[in-house]
Amino acid sequence: MQPTIWLKNNNDEIWDLRPKLILPDRYAAFITDLQGTGFKTKKTYSRINNDFVQTKDEPQQVDITGTMLFVSPAQMHRFSSFVGDYGNALRLYYDPNGKIDPLSQIDRPWYKQVHITQMDSGEQTDVGLFKCKVKFTPLCAMWRRDRVIASTVTTPIGQPHVYSYVYPYFYQSERKLYLDILNEGEKIGCRIEIKNKKSTALQKLEWVRNSGKTRQYAKWLNGIGLASGRTLVVDSTPNSQESTVRYGNSSDDVQDYQEPNPQYINFVELLPGNNQIIFNLGDIDGVDITVSYVEQERLL
Repeated sequence: MQPTIWLKNNNDEIWDLRPKLILPDRYAAFITDLQGTGFKTKKTYSRINNDFVQTKDEPQQVDITGTMLFVSPAQMHRFSSFVGDYGNALRLYYDPNGKIDPLSQIDRPWYKQVHITQMDSGEQTDVGLFKCKVKFTPLCAMWRRDRVIASTVTTPIGQPHVYSYVYPYFYQSERKLYLDILNEGEKIGCRIEIKNKKSTALQKLEWVRNSGKTRQYAKWLNGIGLASGRTLVVDSTPNSQESTVRYGNSSDDVQDYQEPNPQYINFVELLPGNNQIIFNLGDIDGVDITVSYVEQERLL
């Protein structure tokens, strides 16, 4: 089956690069001779006696090239208008199975942020089409796919025990939230947002990420006092790492409120395969939790 490939500009307009028909009034132009959708990596090794051990794996930037076919010079100008300033980054989407409709609002296709770094003038072919060689230079080494998992439901673990004595003792179960995440790409950071919607400040903030035999723990000191309407944002994505509390248009850095214990790394990551994040919320309901991340894959 023929892969589907398309571009999306900053206005969320779509230019189909594998249309069924090439028509002058459509945002579409067929691309042929497609090259560069795979990957290239640079590995570094250290020698130990007669063996070599990999010490570094650096995926490389690979240009994606092809030839675009236009109906007329007017459609070529239409494409230039679609791109706008050629310094703008576009999203180049690619589905090797050819099953995703570019207009779909449900599917999650893989993409790369790209710049157009070469666009030749059109040369007319024997069948009246105009062909232009094009080069897309990616701003990331791997294919990416956005994912968001959100929940507002807490799950009680065990049952509360209430003893009807005169003194006011109340033994209550903990509240935990389990989020199961399937990461179909490579190891990646994630963004965790915890919003308190209750009138009481949220004091207990703990979570653990399980993946097979591997665990990572996060814990925040009670002094953080996540008040009503405030959101704790902990992002372990390397190029956007942060730990802040947001309220309205303001935010406070809360790095100092992380548990000072090497067991708690706080900036947890998602490993390839099945991951489970367990949030310990104490006994306070009314909390919204969102986990978002960008899957990354070298070869589709």
